[in-house]
Amino acid sequence: MSKLFRHRLTDLNYPHLAPETRKKSFATAITLGLLIFLIFGLGQLGNATIKTIKAVTVSINGLTDIYTTKATEVGDLIAELNIQEPIVAVTPRPESRLTAATLVTVTTKPTDRNSIVAANMQATIDKVAADIKKQEEALKVPKSPVREGYASWYVFGNGMNTASREFPRGTKVHVIAIKSGKSVDVVVNDFGPEDWTGMSLDLNHTAFAKLAPLGAGIINVRYYKI
Repeated sequence: MSKLFRHRLTDLNYPHLAPETRKKSFATAITLGLLIFLIFGLGQLGNATIKTIKAVTVSINGLTDIYTTKATEVGDLIAELNIQEPIVAVTPRPESRLTAATLVTVTTKPTDRNSIVAANMQATIDKVAADIKKQEEALKVPKSPVREGYASWYVFGNGMNTASREFPRGTKVHVIAIKSGKSVDVVVNDFGPEDWTGMSLDLNHTAFAKLAPLGAGIINVRYYKI
């Protein structure tokens, strides 16, 4: 065995390495350590992302609500929602990444139950509309004494008008049909009806029809300036 070969073998098997060799070994160890640390850190970050709870806006057949979830994709959230009706469309696509800023829209196939829900919803809407109308009526503060009398109808003016002996032309009057509870706002555009008729107001036929059928001819009303 040559002297040079024995020298190289000694360098590989014993710690008494040349200074340059030791420096390279140290640098390699540091690089490997940093690489392992980076891989471990990315893994922990991924786990943290998966476990993050977020609030996502979801609209199902037009009804919108907020759901909290740990899902990372749209499809995972849809599975969590456990929607019973057949799903016909989802946006964004199920494989899309899910964030707190994502708006998930789901459309399902109509079923018989949906018609019942729709009917109940319409009844609720009607009730709310009626409540709003009552509130609006309450906001119509009388600017004159509240009077009661009879109203007839005739054809004159451009629609929501009335003839009155008590209020000057241009006065806005709120008229309530006592029997039905229906009401209209009209503007005085004529003088009348004649005192001998016993009528307090002579409504244009368009306004009268909103309170009662024209065939009624005469109705009992309560009215005041607004």
